[in-house]
Amino acid sequence: MLSWWYRLVEPKDSITLAQNDPLHRTRVASILLLMSLLTCIAFIPAGLSSQNYHVLPPVLGLLAVTFVAIFLNRQGKVQVLGALIAIAVNATLIAVLLTYPKFELPQNAMPIYDLFVLSVIIAVSFLPGPGVVLTTLFNCLFITIDMIFQPHTADLQNTLTTTNYTILLRPLAIQIIVALVTYIWVRNANRAIEKANQAELIAQLERDMAQQKRDLDIGIQQLLQTLVEAANGNLNVRAPYTQENVLWQVGSAVNMLVSRLQRTTLNEQELTRIKDELRRVIQSVRESKRNHNNFYLMPGGTDMDPLISELLGCNLSQPTYPPSPSPLNRRELKN
Repeated sequence: MLSWWYRLVEPKDSITLAQNDPLHRTRVASILLLMSLLTCIAFIPAGLSSQNYHVLPPVLGLLAVTFVAIFLNRQGKVQVLGALIAIAVNATLIAVLLTYPKFELPQNAMPIYDLFVLSVIIAVSFLPGPGVVLTTLFNCLFITIDMIFQPHTADLQNTLTTTNYTILLRPLAIQIIVALVTYIWVRNANRAIEKANQAELIAQLERDMAQQKRDLDIGIQQLLQTLVEAANGNLNVRAPYTQENVLWQVGSAVNMLVSRLQRTTLNEQELTRIKDELRRVIQSVRESKRNHNNFYLMPGGTDMDPLISELLGCNLSQPTYPPSPSPLNRRELKN
């Protein structure tokens, strides 16, 4: 139901949100901002109908701060947001109390002191322990000073005289009790959430480590198979590794080693052929000298062919022998 509001005021990057806010305070802040927005809108008609419109400016100010807090919430800055909203709520209530007609505090203003507990709840939700203590002390101090020193209307003065200022204990007790109870409750809840998050993180790490172990075992088997095939003479084999594999660097080194071994083997084979060709050339030269024949040499298909051609002064080709004389020619030769 509120998914549209969460998409509007929460960080877009869920990964960043999970890393920066493991206690999901941005979700709590989203609900708080929605309540603040609706409250401000609801109080605008009351501000328009109040005497000298003294309620309207503080409400509009809180509304403006709410929009700023929405921007902060989208940035994931929940502590700054909490401090800003707590200060804005207190400032709004103080402005309402201090701007009554003739600056006199009426009897119906007493419930406003109770509303200062809102800033305490906000501080407990978003601020560390010292922030909660400072907020509670400030509220109690302001309530006491304002109640004693701000001018009172006749009805409020009569109430204070009758109760001997014990009526002041109610808002002070609310501030202290709510701060203490909510702080203990929120602290325990945060610890439980942190433990749950840690347990979930540990479980995820265990799953990742198990998967990495499986990948490592498979990679080792593939690597061993590649090395065995290369040792058996299959130098065309390669380790099937990509950069996503855990052993991709080792596999790359093995593939490079097999490639170099393959090139070395080819070079050795070529060298053997050249040696054989050299022995053949030497043998042919010796036979030609011994028989006093013309030197003919078939191409051997090695890198020595251009050298032999240069030495002979021609291209190597099939030898051409003179045709043997026919019987008629032989008789002619005898005559």
